[in-house]
Amino acid sequence: GDVAKVEVSAHIDGCMASAAHTSVATNAPGTAITDRRADVISAAYHASEVAARMIRPGQSARNVVKALGLVAAGFNCTVAADTFTCQIDRFVISGKNTFANRFDPDALVDDFTFESGETYTVDCTLSSGSGISRQSAYESTVYQRDVNRQHSLKLRTSRALFSEVSRRFSVFPFLMRAAVGDSSALKAGITECVRARLLAPFAVTMDKEPGETFVAQFKSTVRCHYTGPVRLTRALPLPNVQSSVVIPAESEIGQILALDCEQATLPELPRLKLQIQTPVPVKAGSTESGAAAAAAMDMS
Repeated sequence: GDVAKVEVSAHIDGCMASAAHTSVATNAPGTAITDRRADVISAAYHASEVAARMIRPGQSARNVVKALGLVAAGFNCTVAADTFTCQIDRFVISGKNTFANRFDPDALVDDFTFESGETYTVDCTLSSGSGISRQSAYESTVYQRDVNRQHSLKLRTSRALFSEVSRRFSVFPFLMRAAVGDSSALKAGITECVRARLLAPFAVTMDKEPGETFVAQFKSTVRCHYTGPVRLTRALPLPNVQSSVVIPAESEIGQILALDCEQATLPELPRLKLQIQTPVPVKAGSTESGAAAAAAMDMS
């Protein structure tokens, strides 16, 4: 029953792409979810599809924000605060043409139009509650180096940690335990690096509104081509949810969804050395040995 969000990013020599998808953990994948989880997941999915189709030359960022708000309102949801559509470039995660997806009359930014040759990550996160986030009780595990900050660290352990992060992770977010490993000395340097704002933790947040509130996220990387938008990440289908809300084809949002969004040709995945077949359910009380279970794996 949990709503699970999975976000993956990768880069090759600084050229990056990001994608995110939301699904519901269930033991009956053939049975569609129809409650508020279905509303917020459907809203975020269609908002992502709308935004991707609007990344085209001449279209304005303000119109994208307006369209996202219309989709959210149609499903009685809200666009999450502090979520952005970011222009990306080589080693640049958030370029100059970055804008908030949630409309805020008190924080209006300069409008701009998309131009051919630009690339954007479209992060559509919607909530069935207020959309205002608060920090949860979970500790941060993902950090990012702030390349615009300089500080002379006092502790040797802090200098060693910062040197390791700069060498291995460059400007990209990283898992702290991947950086420190089992070294207690490097772990001791985290506090000073964060206090000096050389490393910024990614806070684990939740909706400020109490009660049964659900949050869904869909994210894609889109290239603004002169012929229209080109999706650089794979478009996945809507999960096993069925909302009672239907977007009319003749509506403004329905007309945007009818526009083309080209899918970039992606290479086939390389064949893994270890191919693991779908596990066969074992009945309770079965005495299947470990050797028999290992036989289900195909070594190529």
